[in-house]
Amino acid sequence: MADLEWYRSFLAIYRAGTVSAAARALFLTQPAVTQHLAALESFVGEPLFMRAPRQMIPTLRGKQLYSQVVQALETLELVTEEIQNAHVELPLLRCGAPREYFVDIVLKRFIQLPYRLLLRFAETAALIADLEREQLDVVIATQQIASREVEYHRIDEECFQIVGPPDLLLFAAEATLGEAEELEAIEQWLAAQRWISYGVELPIIRRFWQQCFGKRPSFQAALIVPDLHAIQRIIEEGGGISILPDYLCREGIEAGRLQVLWEPLQKVSNELWLAYRKVERNEAKIKALRQLWPRL
Repeated sequence: MADLEWYRSFLAIYRAGTVSAAARALFLTQPAVTQHLAALESFVGEPLFMRAPRQMIPTLRGKQLYSQVVQALETLELVTEEIQNAHVELPLLRCGAPREYFVDIVLKRFIQLPYRLLLRFAETAALIADLEREQLDVVIATQQIASREVEYHRIDEECFQIVGPPDLLLFAAEATLGEAEELEAIEQWLAAQRWISYGVELPIIRRFWQQCFGKRPSFQAALIVPDLHAIQRIIEEGGGISILPDYLCREGIEAGRLQVLWEPLQKVSNELWLAYRKVERNEAKIKALRQLWPRL
């Protein structure tokens, strides 16, 4: 008779793609997981994986077995987790995210979940590295960083707008200018303004400039403020102009505290992702988070 642990190891390898990653997820040694797989393959009478460099590829029999047992094992895992949670404090969810997006958009979703929340705010690259090291459970990512261990679930799209204080006189194009000349004049007018940036290398601004004008911005920011909420407040006080995500400046524009200085023909946008370890895609916490954002 097959041992339940054989099937658990099989599912972990199937989900993670490697024996080593499966062993980490199960808190077992790699030889133990390898032994479980060998025993199950002997019981089934066929190989369940093709061994490739740095990857375990399911065979046709492996795919069939996965579809046969996955529902039963997931149900068992869910029942086990519910029993454990009935006797202990709420489970911990360790989340990394960009500060402003989390506070403005994500927080109201997360407080619905039955978890204790531990937050870390940082750039996406650093957060994904922590996710790979199992120091975080999930990351709200502003880009997809290639990783064999991480899966991405698209959750949102943010658009960017050039905004300034309401009393700043807008650019007025001359009627005689052609389309290319007008675009160049707009660029020169914008470049001459007092800019506020999130970082020295002009993040957000640089991408906007390259997409709209086909080049990198040539100016330096007058103020470097690594907090988008603070940048918004400085603009409202007349301290300069910047580029902000629409969710952050929408209310200020509607209230007249900010104004849009120029809108390109093609919007500048960025996708956001829910990132988690592949081996944990079917865990209850990850499923609950994915359900907060049906796939876009």
